[in-house]
Amino acid sequence: MFRANRLMRASFLRLRVLIVAVGLGLVAACQTVPAQPDFTPEQVAALEKAGFSREDGNYLLGIPDRLLFEFDSSELLAERRAALREMATALSDVGILGARIEGHTDSVGAEDYNQELSYRRAETVMRALASGGMDAGAMQVLGMGETDPIDTNETEAGRSQNRRVVIIVTPTAVLPV
Repeated sequence: MFRANRLMRASFLRLRVLIVAVGLGLVAACQTVPAQPDFTPEQVAALEKAGFSREDGNYLLGIPDRLLFEFDSSELLAERRAALREMATALSDVGILGARIEGHTDSVGAEDYNQELSYRRAETVMRALASGGMDAGAMQVLGMGETDPIDTNETEAGRSQNRRVVIIVTPTAVLPV
């Protein structure tokens, strides 16, 4: 009887250890995933005031006449450079230090040349934003070439719309304020 009692206690102890182990495993498996960062109301207000629009959880600035370039040029007019610097100051004041900057071209010219030109355009905008307080190291500069036109390349008006830079701010590019 003593031996049966001891075997029963050992089995009961193993069962308790098994139950605790399974329970701990379930608790570990059910941990919540940390919330994705999002924009604060102050950041949203600053982005919208600057002319950004929300798209798929990000904010995009690519409105015609804001960041358009002349044919075969990566130079910004002085007033556009100043406006970008002012915008960057407002954004960095609310903790927005980074962005993805995509340069684009029309389809006139060689594809490899347009790829390089689009990168130079994005780089020019990045430098203007950095001069306003955004972090150059937190900005991703991409040359998209002629791959993503927003208008026809068959007319001068359409081509001029395609010579642009788009600034995209994602929630991961912001600091909590």
